[in-house]
Amino acid sequence: MNIKKGIAYVLLANLINLSVNLFSGFVLPKYLSIETYANIRLFQLYTSYIGITHLGFADGMYLRNGGKKLKEINKYEIKTEFKTFCIFQFFITIIAIILSLVVRNEMLLFCSMVIIPINISNYLRNLYNAIGEFKNSSKYTNINTIFIFVINIFLLLIIKSDYYYSYIIGQIIVYFLYCIYILIETRKIFGNTKHCKFNKNYFIEDIKSGFLLLIGNFSNIFFTTIDRIFVRNSIGLTQFAFYSFATSIEGLLNVFITPISTVMYNYFCNTNDINLILNVKRKILIFSSLLIALIFPAKFIIEHWITKYNDAINVLFFLVSSQYISIMIRTVHINLYKAQKKQNRYFKIMILIVILSILLNTLGLLVSKSIVVISIATLITNIIWYIIGEIEHKKYKLEIKDYVYTFTLMIAFLICGNLLNSEIGFFIYLVILSTSILLFEKKQFFELLRIVFTLVKTKYLLYKNN
Repeated sequence: MNIKKGIAYVLLANLINLSVNLFSGFVLPKYLSIETYANIRLFQLYTSYIGITHLGFADGMYLRNGGKKLKEINKYEIKTEFKTFCIFQFFITIIAIILSLVVRNEMLLFCSMVIIPINISNYLRNLYNAIGEFKNSSKYTNINTIFIFVINIFLLLIIKSDYYYSYIIGQIIVYFLYCIYILIETRKIFGNTKHCKFNKNYFIEDIKSGFLLLIGNFSNIFFTTIDRIFVRNSIGLTQFAFYSFATSIEGLLNVFITPISTVMYNYFCNTNDINLILNVKRKILIFSSLLIALIFPAKFIIEHWITKYNDAINVLFFLVSSQYISIMIRTVHINLYKAQKKQNRYFKIMILIVILSILLNTLGLLVSKSIVVISIATLITNIIWYIIGEIEHKKYKLEIKDYVYTFTLMIAFLICGNLLNSEIGFFIYLVILSTSILLFEKKQFFELLRIVFTLVKTKYLLYKNN
């Protein structure tokens, strides 16, 4: 599958995902109490760490199959490997449940209950992404999104619950339903694993090859959530709710970023042409600067509809600035490490970034126990990480004008977002953005427009054919 069609499939899935994210981002905090919303977000934070429990098994599979096509892989080997993974995760779940009961931690118990459905579902989606089957991966993303949307609508508008246990239990049920669905659909492609047995060679080799990538990926997840951990443990549940609200709005941008980062791994596995990769990077720069403009309408909604979360606005613009910088890291830098089998180097860089983040967050709290300070620490860490990534991949380093463009737009975004109201800030940012594009990235901008038109056409054909 070519890169444009792959992005179109994943983007179509994520546009459907957007409806759920909009609901979760704006409607839930509007009608739920701050305490209930904070606890729901706390559960979601903890579930983001569940991937560590496969110990790199899924990452080893991902690396081994990256760049291959469905017709090139041995289906019996895939089934045997998957059966081994399932048995392994069953024992991990038992251990986690026992541990949570011993320490009497309810959140740990809730998270232990969803280890199997989350890890199995992610394993299968990663398999499809690795072999370029983005249509299937996107379809399963949509199903999970729809399940979550339905359960939240039911609890909020029909049951009218403001009890966080009901939302957490509802999400647990969704994870299991989703897992059952994806298992049934996967069997149609690869067949039943009934006659496959646990294979210790897959167990050892996949963990061995994928462990460092797992730690790197986990460090990445930990890095993107460590600010919330600091807020929760040092500033309190109410401020955690404000900060989590800001991260949920920031997360809406992932709807447009994930299609690129997902497809880029398979693309980089099949090309190392310097000019092609540089052109991709420049288009990502322009796309990122256009994308963050969507936060101004979000600010308008907060100012006029969810006023109890006004304290999150300044945090939001610092976090989105971090997202703006990290888009290049997620879509290009990290995927280059993976495609070039440099997981050892990726692991070392991520450990360095996590340590840096901990130090900056700690320093920020010493200066002031403020969620704004924590968001600034996150931005500084992302800027340093971006610089390291450009140095690490110096063969694909951009020109000075590209870096001027990047940081000019970041500063303009922060000033317009934090010092001006949403309408005026939006207008001035668009003026600065348009001027910067004409000065620095005019050629790439019109090429990007042609790609967008192609994607829209491809999406239309995909919708029409399905």
